[in-house]
Parts: sequence; C-alpha cells; structure tokens
Amino acid sequence: MKKKLSIILSILLCVCFLFAGCGTSPVMPQGDVTSNGGAVAIKGDYIYFANTYVDYTTLSGNDNQENNVEHNAIFRIKTDEYGFTTKDDDGRIKDVEKVYSKIAGFNNSNMFIVGDYLYFTSPNIHKDKSGADKFDLTTLFRIKLDGSEFKEILTTESSQGKFYLATWNTPYLLIFDNNKVTKLELKNNLSAPTVLLNDVEDCVFPSKAGQITRLFYTKAVSEEESKVGITGNYLYKYNLALGTSTQVGNLMENGGIKLVAFENNTLYYKLADENGFAPYYSSKLFDGFGADQVCWTVVGEQDGTDAVSNFKVIDENHVVYNAQSKLYLATKGDGNSANYSILVDSDASIELVSGDYVYYKTADGISRISYKDKVEQSVATLSDIQSGNMKVAGEYLYFYAKINASETGVYYMHRASIRTIALKEPTEKVECISSILADELNSTEE
Repeated sequence: MKKKLSIILSILLCVCFLFAGCGTSPVMPQGDVTSNGGAVAIKGDYIYFANTYVDYTTLSGNDNQENNVEHNAIFRIKTDEYGFTTKDDDGRIKDVEKVYSKIAGFNNSNMFIVGDYLYFTSPNIHKDKSGADKFDLTTLFRIKLDGSEFKEILTTESSQGKFYLATWNTPYLLIFDNNKVTKLELKNNLSAPTVLLNDVEDCVFPSKAGQITRLFYTKAVSEEESKVGITGNYLYKYNLALGTSTQVGNLMENGGIKLVAFENNTLYYKLADENGFAPYYSSKLFDGFGADQVCWTVVGEQDGTDAVSNFKVIDENHVVYNAQSKLYLATKGDGNSANYSILVDSDASIELVSGDYVYYKTADGISRISYKDKVEQSVATLSDIQSGNMKVAGEYLYFYAKINASETGVYYMHRASIRTIALKEPTEKVECISSILADELNSTEE
C-alpha cells in the first residue's frame, strides 16, 4: 500500500512540475500575448504599435521629450473579436488611442508585452558631456499597458545594442551592447542587469522571441596575438542554464567567422577561406565545429564580399537570399552542400520569412512567394515603403509606408491582410492604422 501511495505521489509531483514550470521546464507566462518584437506587440484585442517610423539621424533637440512627441508616439487600437478594426462614416479607424508620448518606431525598434507591462526602446535623450545629442544610443523603458507607471530602465553604451526576449519561467531580456551580454529579468520589481559575458566581439540572437538555451558569440584575438601578426577570431557557445562557455574549434583565420543567424537551434555564419571567398554555412555545433556543416552558397560564384545579402532561414533544409539582383532559394542536398534555384528573377529585396512564404519589396510595393509552389502574390501596392520593420502577426503583415510623398522621412504604420491573399480575393486589403495629423490627412485627400 505504501509503495502504491509512493508511486501515486511521484506521478502527482511530476504533473505539478510540468504545469508549474519548476526547474528548467519552459513556460510561456504570456497569457493572450500573440505577438512580440519589432514595432508591434499584440495582447488580446489590443494592437500596440509605434505610430510612425523616423530615422534617429533626423532628430534634434527635444524631439523625443515626452511632451513634444505627438504622432510619433506609441498608440494602440482595439479590434473586434475577429481582429478587424472599426471605422467611422469617413472611413477613419475608431478606437485609436495614444498610450505614451515617446518615439518607438526608429532604427532599433523593440516592443515586448510581459504581464501587464509594455517594454519598448526609444532613441536616447541624454546628452554627452559636451552637451551633444546621442540619439544613436538606445534607451529601454517600461510602462503599464494603460500608459501609466513610466520607468526608464537603461541606456545602451553603443549604437549596436541588440535585444532578445527569452520566455522561460521568468521572462528576461538578453542584451548585447558594448562588447557585453547582459540579462535583465522582467519582474515587477526590476533589478540591475546581470553581466553574463565580457569581451564579446559579436553575438547572434534568434529572430523570434522564445526559449533559447544556447548563445553563440565571437571573441577577437588577444592584443598579444595581434602584435605578432595573428588575425581572425574565436567562436564560443554559452550554456544559459549552466552559465558556462566552451570554445568551438580553433582560431578562425582569413578574416574570421561572421555570425549571420541562429534559427532552429542551428548557427548560420560566413567563413572566409584563403582565396578571399566567404561562403555561408550552417551547423548545429553539438559535436564540435563543422561536423554537420552545410555550405549554402556557391563558392566563388555567389560569395564575394558583398555578393550575397538578406540571408534568411526558412527551415533547416531551406534558406533564401539576394544575389546578383535576384532572389535565390537554396535547398539542402546530399552531404554538406545545397542546391540553389532562382525564386524571383528580378530586383526583389527580401524583407522577412514567415511560414512557407518569403516577403520581399520591389519598386511596386510588397509581394510574397511560396518556396514550395513558387506562386507569387501581391501583398501591398505602395510606392514608398520603409525596409527593416516588417513583421507578420496573426493574419496581417505590418509595415511602415508613406502616406504623403512630400513629407520627408515619415512613415506610418500599415497592415495588409494575408488572409485575403490566401483566399485569392481580387483586391488587396491594406489599411493605415496610424493616428494621422489633420494636415497630413487633408494632404492625402486632395
């Protein structure tokens, strides 16, 4: 009887650990948050977004002071149960409200909803010792979802700051900045970030928030090595659970290794050879360097210094990239090489990959193509679209585009229905969801 009771208790404890997220079991404590990252975050019926995109190099003075930010601020829209917006008799979207007066749509946009808080990045407003603006630095803030309890958390020390949301038991941000990787736990009572790694040359985060267990990074050769003519760098992997680093392979010579992406627990990288070529490779790197290495580009043909761009991962067997003014699909073949074919034989700049589709920008707007059936579809026919801040959330593609060609450098948030495209409806369904100033609205109606 005691033995049976012991077995039952053990089973119950296992179930408790499974649902409570004890130990290192991954938990998504996000409730009804359906999208995080970039310039859009969605929770329940509310879409939180940076109303406009502005390049931080165009800012000056008090442009990002709270009381001075109007249409560049953070807004939200309440949608109906189907995710649709409601409009008034003039066709304007209703239920649009300002959440906080800060710029959040810029060169380093990041929005994350965790619990009842919205974390977002914004151009730094603190001047340097000489009194000069430093908008190239990024400041991380936090507010309640209703716009209250505004809090400044930290400011990067360099213009290269990168942020990644890890969703384990306690969600946290990984931050790469000024040769350091730090960890900021996103709790109600925030503490200072913990330094995980120093002397980091570069590191790479996955493209989507999730449950990351390993982090790959590079370190430059030491000063002593450099003095005797040794060049290149070293590759390391960091175990986030154990807090330990392991060197992968030996010195990466001929210019070193350049990290490109970390997707599906696989590292993608450029590795230069003695002839000056820099093909794109991938490896899971569980059993040392290069054991399962795959070369994705054609050595000597597509791998010059800048020949390949916009390299994106579809899955472990497929990648896409731009080369020679075309859009290529590479498919993993037998052994350690890939076969490639042309998906789009024109000047099409890849923006993102979502599911089976590659979204790309042309002079006519945004289109997408399935890597499986090779069918192209128009998503949004607009002439002036901002690159780099597109994302698919639910059944919509979110992106910035101009509504007034005469206004320099201001792009408004739009979304295009990809549900409409999938159903092959005859017309695109694209809407500007931004709150627009009266003079801007008048100029678009003329």
